[in-house]
Amino acid sequence: MLMKKLIFILILIIAILNFLYTFGYQGEPMSQLEFLSRMLVSLTFGLVSIILLNKKKQI
Repeated sequence: MLMKKLIFILILIIAILNFLYTFGYQGEPMSQLEFLSRMLVSLTFGLVSIILLNKKKQI
């Protein structure tokens, strides 16, 4: 149970860092598709981990 929570928290942290990295990226310009895919994947992983953490907390 505790291990699952830690995994979800780790996924949430990675999603937040990836989201911030996408907006702070200073290298070669990204295509719109790459930008949108990185942003949406980060948001999806972040939201799913938050939802699952809330479900674990309620149980």
